[in-house]
Amino acid sequence: MTAIVCDICKKPVGAARRDINYFTILDKDLCEGCRDELHDATKQQMRQRPTYLFKDYYEHLARNLASMTR
Repeated sequence: MTAIVCDICKKPVGAARRDINYFTILDKDLCEGCRDELHDATKQQMRQRPTYLFKDYYEHLARNLASMTR
């Protein structure tokens, strides 16, 4: 059995099952709560932009993930 620890909050994920109770985003493992926080922060930033480009979304997502995992 593999032990998964969230890269943001550093809490272990019990009975870890990918895409059910932990998620891998850009080589980081995130629990469900931290994944929701990451997506909410990125969504708020993208709402302020006049146009939506996937490249911009991906850059904001990567930047937010890097700042949250420090």
